Amino acid sequence: MFFIEFPDTVCTMNTKDLIRKVDFHLLDLRYRHTRIKNKKAQLRMQNSINMYGQIIPALTVVERDRFVLVDGYLRFAALKACGHDCIKIQLMEEEADSLVTLLSKSDDRQMEAVEQAFLIQELHNRFSYSFSEIARRLGKDKGWVKRRLDLVESLPEAVLGAVMNGMISSWAASRVLVPLSRANEQDCLDLTKKIIADPLSTRELVCLYDHYKKSNKTVRARIIADPQLFTKTVKEQEQQKIGQQINDGPEGKWFKDIGIVCHILKRLKATSDIMQDNQCRRRCQLWLNSAEKIIIELKEQAKRKSHDNPGM
Repeated sequence: MFFIEFPDTVCTMNTKDLIRKVDFHLLDLRYRHTRIKNKKAQLRMQNSINMYGQIIPALTVVERDRFVLVDGYLRFAALKACGHDCIKIQLMEEEADSLVTLLSKSDDRQMEAVEQAFLIQELHNRFSYSFSEIARRLGKDKGWVKRRLDLVESLPEAVLGAVMNGMISSWAASRVLVPLSRANEQDCLDLTKKIIADPLSTRELVCLYDHYKKSNKTVRARIIADPQLFTKTVKEQEQQKIGQQINDGPEGKWFKDIGIVCHILKRLKATSDIMQDNQCRRRCQLWLNSAEKIIIELKEQAKRKSHDNPGM
């Protein structure tokens, strides 16, 4: 039991599973910054509300004469867009506990990693929860908690803003932009601007970052300067490679593979003097005997097929 104080009244109520409707102006939108804007999801929610009304109550806690909205920001936005002025809420007793409950929920929409990161940041900074305590309450390890926090603490503000406004996916932020920001913040900012203006698919962005990591400074600058041109060039090269493989057929692949084998054998021959002690030499002989056996079998197989097909 606890007290809710309003300007002219004091109400006493049991908050467990308590559900009621309140006007929008009584809401404290304290955690609005932790939610990614998703226009498509909001439209789906609006359609659902127009057909069935609000089904699931929003999660709130009471603070003085206000209701702090912990979960239900999509429902709030959809209700407002549909012309409603009140929302169905469920009261929780403790704000910190409500954040843990929200992070632990698995039956509703899966929260984006960056949304989880903001809530974890609230638990750590405002409620003084240690990483160990957060991990224990969520059934995770400390590494998971720290990786989530990296999303909001490692990204430049402009990039984080783009993620929260739904212009860049949380996945792209965590897998590409966070490590890129650590390596080169300016490249991260420049790439973010480019993919906001002209988006890349997840596959294209991963491919771009893989090439970026392996390239020198000159090539990296070209990649960041024009991500679309880079992606187009890579696609054309892949198509040419596939076309060549089709043209060469299985025979071409066989000759390519045997060429690779010969190249590796030459490299092994050039470095064979590293086998100094007896144990290494014995192990080397075992592998060479195995390789020699396979080569003999391969030659016999090729000879038999040559006899079977005299025209070869």
